[in-house]
Amino acid sequence: MASRQSQKRLTKEYKSIQATPPPYIVAKPNDENILEWHYVITGPSNTPYQDGQYHGILRFPSEYPFKPPSIYMNTPNGRFQQNTRLCLSMSDFHPDTWNPAWSVATILTGLLSFMTGDESTTGSINTTDNVKRKLAKDSKKWNMTENARFKKHFPDLVKQNEEDLEKLRREEEEERLRNIEKVGVIDPEKPIDLTRLELLDPEDRARILFEQEKLASIAQNNGFSSMTLIGVAVAAFIAAYFTIMRRG
Repeated sequence: MASRQSQKRLTKEYKSIQATPPPYIVAKPNDENILEWHYVITGPSNTPYQDGQYHGILRFPSEYPFKPPSIYMNTPNGRFQQNTRLCLSMSDFHPDTWNPAWSVATILTGLLSFMTGDESTTGSINTTDNVKRKLAKDSKKWNMTENARFKKHFPDLVKQNEEDLEKLRREEEEERLRNIEKVGVIDPEKPIDLTRLELLDPEDRARILFEQEKLASIAQNNGFSSMTLIGVAVAAFIAAYFTIMRRG
């Protein structure tokens, strides 16, 4: 239960962070418990976390601001373990270094700074930048499908995420159709143009040639119509093709 002092201090900090939010950070207390705060960090540009959306929790002791909070990050991120207390200079792992003048904004700005560095600590993990970028790309979808607390505390972000994910789905579908047309599988009279795949390595080209020959053999042996062959092509050929292109 919050003390009178912690209640007053955290209420003041909420007003301050609403008026002047730190860059890349949104934070608010739980409506039912002011000692539990939820935050969202947006990954800064020119980092592996760019455009990622990372939800986490601060849990304050009733003695705040004289004792520090515990810090957790929930969204998969490649830098910290999920739902694990993080050992940082402004967390409850180090009450001896805590400064009562520090605030929620100070804590989260420090967390963001540590996140974009490479120093190790209790609760941190080591992953490649490619893994971090993949998790950043998937973070909004994860928050929408796997993170009930995010959806409860950030309805405005939920609405924005729905719009962003739908836009991304349309863009990916449009790109998929453009790429299918480029290699000639939409038009049954147009052969697959393998010259457009010249940048692939020999092994990948061989895989695609194999798929093309297999489809031709199926059509000859079974008397498939052109349109039936196209349906098979979409299932077999494009699966191989787009797996390759994603790796690029």
